[in-house]
Amino acid sequence: MMIQYDHILLQMLMVLFPIILYQAIMSDKRMGHKLEAAYWFAVCATTVSLCVVFTIKIEEGIYLDLRMVPWFLAFLYGGPAVGFLVSAFFVVIRFIAGGPGMVPAFVVLFICTLVILKFRLHFKNWSRPKKIGMSIVFLGFTAYSIPYIGSLILDVPVTKIRLIIYGVYIAANGITVWLAVHLLESYSEKSKLLNEIRKNEKLQVVGQMAASVAHEIRNPMTSVRGFVQLLSTSTALSESERSYLSVCLMELDRANKIISDYLSLGKNFDQEKLRPVNLSWIASQSVKSLSSYSLMENVEVKFTNDHHAVVLGVPGRVQQMLVNLIKNAIEAASPSGFVEMTLRKKGDSVLVIITDDGTGMTSQQIENLGLPYYSTKEKGTGLGIMVTLQIIKEMGGTWAVKSELNQGTQFTLSFPLAKQGEGSPAEAEERVYVSV
Repeated sequence: MMIQYDHILLQMLMVLFPIILYQAIMSDKRMGHKLEAAYWFAVCATTVSLCVVFTIKIEEGIYLDLRMVPWFLAFLYGGPAVGFLVSAFFVVIRFIAGGPGMVPAFVVLFICTLVILKFRLHFKNWSRPKKIGMSIVFLGFTAYSIPYIGSLILDVPVTKIRLIIYGVYIAANGITVWLAVHLLESYSEKSKLLNEIRKNEKLQVVGQMAASVAHEIRNPMTSVRGFVQLLSTSTALSESERSYLSVCLMELDRANKIISDYLSLGKNFDQEKLRPVNLSWIASQSVKSLSSYSLMENVEVKFTNDHHAVVLGVPGRVQQMLVNLIKNAIEAASPSGFVEMTLRKKGDSVLVIITDDGTGMTSQQIENLGLPYYSTKEKGTGLGIMVTLQIIKEMGGTWAVKSELNQGTQFTLSFPLAKQGEGSPAEAEERVYVSV
């Protein structure tokens, strides 16, 4: 019985090659969720089969290989459905291979399946180094369990040469999963960075355009609005003519709001010094300022605050951000629906959670949020959410959206809490008002 280095290296190559191939083919393309799941099943099932074919043979019916690595990747990157299908596929393949070693293999597979369902829930929230570290620990433990449980069930004596083979086998699992997770997470980070760069480039184009034309458009609009308002006071107008003028004023105000959003995008706020802002107070004021609008839309707005939060920001911009999000939630809510905003402390950060019970969004719609001229509303321009995301970035915050069709949407913001003495000594409860 010898250490079969050729089979070990071949199995490592078989596991890693589809990942490299996937990154090369999908370098700047997109793959749908169903197609990606099908790809992961095909790749992992094929790799499991090849690992069993080119296995490390300990003795007749007892084999060691890297099959648990593609099985692991199937659950984490393909999803539970793909993971279960690959598990079922492995059971069939291992049953066909036969031998006494399939009993401990099935026992380990069953135990690890229960563990990985919990493991994957935390995996996506970890940093890349932690993902790699925990993956190595998981696969190292799994690789150790197979020969250990096998020796207990089959009563196989553990010799010196077997210990060396087991050590090489465990190390091969750890190295392979390290390379696999590193490649996949690096690719994911690169894709997110490229998307962010593209969005920033589009924002710069919109900002430059706003800086050059917005003021010139607003000046004649102000004159037009003034004359329309004067004309509406005439006693010689009929009711229908008055309604036409009212519509004109409404549309002029809407156009003026769009121009204001353009100006917000064009203006550079990075140079403006951040100061302590009482987020709790401004959140409360934002909800109050939209109370009449929510009544008009027949939507109940609830505000819950379990922490007095002070963050660094510009008061007017902070309220503009919150008003935009609450207003969007009110417009998205179902008839006689509700919107709830909650402030909650989490470590050194504060979470702002805005929930509605509206129609929700698809994953594609969520991904397009913040793009110029993209909006889920019929008459929307997408500029409001662009301004909102810019403000979040200025404050050093992050945002996430969780939504399901016909189940509503949850928008979660996270901001670092201001430390004592941080920022300029401005009054944290500075009164600011944003027109709605």
